[in-house]
Amino acid sequence: MNLQELKTLIAADERVISVVAPVRERLTILSLLHKELTPQLKLPMYLWNLGQGQQFKSVNFNEDDEHVVIKEGFEFGECNQSTPGQRALAALKFVRELTHTGIFVLENLPACMGGIDGDELKSLLINTYSELTATESSKVLILLVTDEIELPSTLNGLIETLELPLPTSDEIAELILSYLPTLTGKLLDTQEVAALTTAAAGLTKEDIKAGLRQAIAKRYGEAPNATQSDPLQKTDIVRSRSVRLAQSLLNYKINRFASFNLNFVPEPNVYDFGGLDNLRQFIQDAKRDFAPEARAANIPLPKGCLLVGPPGTGKTLAANVSARELGFPLVSVDTGAVAAGGATYLKRLLTHVEACAPVLLYFDELDKLFTANTISGEDSGSKQILGTLLTWLQDKQSPVFVVATLNRLDALPPELTRVGRFDEIFYVGFPTAIERKQIVTLHASRFDERYHYPDSPLSESQWRILLGKTVNCTGAELARMVEKAARKLFHQSLPIQIGLHELLAEREAMVPLYVRDTDRILAIENRARYVAQPASREDTSIYAPPISTFWGEKSASLS
Repeated sequence: MNLQELKTLIAADERVISVVAPVRERLTILSLLHKELTPQLKLPMYLWNLGQGQQFKSVNFNEDDEHVVIKEGFEFGECNQSTPGQRALAALKFVRELTHTGIFVLENLPACMGGIDGDELKSLLINTYSELTATESSKVLILLVTDEIELPSTLNGLIETLELPLPTSDEIAELILSYLPTLTGKLLDTQEVAALTTAAAGLTKEDIKAGLRQAIAKRYGEAPNATQSDPLQKTDIVRSRSVRLAQSLLNYKINRFASFNLNFVPEPNVYDFGGLDNLRQFIQDAKRDFAPEARAANIPLPKGCLLVGPPGTGKTLAANVSARELGFPLVSVDTGAVAAGGATYLKRLLTHVEACAPVLLYFDELDKLFTANTISGEDSGSKQILGTLLTWLQDKQSPVFVVATLNRLDALPPELTRVGRFDEIFYVGFPTAIERKQIVTLHASRFDERYHYPDSPLSESQWRILLGKTVNCTGAELARMVEKAARKLFHQSLPIQIGLHELLAEREAMVPLYVRDTDRILAIENRARYVAQPASREDTSIYAPPISTFWGEKSASLS
């Protein structure tokens, strides 16, 4: 929340203002409001929420320990109504009719705006806004929203809304420098502050304090005492303490992100995938475009890419490897949670993600956000989500690289696939012959070390047989085939030496997706053909199938 903006609104005679903040920051917001508004307006501050029944409590600020103090205030009469809407109505009517002036903070009023009582509450709030503004009243009404429920659209255009922003890196460093020594009694060096600041990015100030307290409580900040005569040992101890604290704070952030359905992976535990050479080159180019030299040359920041294709072709794995190649953490979004939470929820997720930049933001099965309504043919309940996502993709200036995977490109609104939203759209299809060889080799080497070496245990003719039998198998199916072959040898107490016989046996026992759902797979490929570029280069290896004539004969140019 920009305090100067709040003061400007008050000076401009805005008498009803909505302030949005995480629930953990509730007391911080009350403290800021009291410190900034009461001296400016010379008015007392009062607080009401559903838990206080028919009572407004007095809000004061203890300057000695810089804490907000909530004391007994005054009751506003009998109210036998039991619904949240009726209790909120009684509180708002009391403020409206009260002869006393003051700053009245009503907490989580939007949560009470459901049903008939909610409609009456909206109307009363509109009337209250008009009266307080028209009469230049000395009353100020602050709607403190801490439960992430947005004001109804009928009120959004009327009431100004301010949000508490996440702290910047400089603000985080300042907070750590001032707060952590109060817990440990020890001063911090520059490296410690830098490591903790990086770990805390994306958290609110109160979350950072809570994470540090938990780290200290778990004794992560302690280390054996060093001898006075050994400064090198002291340095190692300080560094060790710094690493433990930063890791503990990072673990706390991972858990906090998980609570609102963001999966934060500091360093994806994947190393490679087979094939997809065009996609690999795109990621390498994007890595150069993120470099400081690119900023000096006015090269725009990369936006990201869409990966479309059948299930199991390696899209999710490619997203994880891309994060590792870029050297970015990966944050994956639960698209189901976004669909349920709506545009407001998505905005808050994007705020947390941008605070962690540079980062790779991963949307899995993005097409599920835009399921078509079979009656109207329009996107069901997703217009606001689409608008939020389009605006953010178009305007973002932060180093957030977006990778979104999907199965059906036609399910996306055309606005999302036009130039300027994503840098590229790749079709990730069934691996080519050389890619199938790379995938099998990659997974077989996990169990059979012979596949680590250039001289493969399979001869060229054996590879040709295997690759011919695995046409239109996905990368996931090939990996499963190798794993089952290794497991069977292990169960038989035999050396895990995976040969052609073992691989073909598992291939014969498998029914590939292409066979089970041919029509749908071909439809996915055909719809993406003229929109997306292939993620894989043309196979020119010795294992590539020969080009044939219409009659199935070898082309003369190759014979």
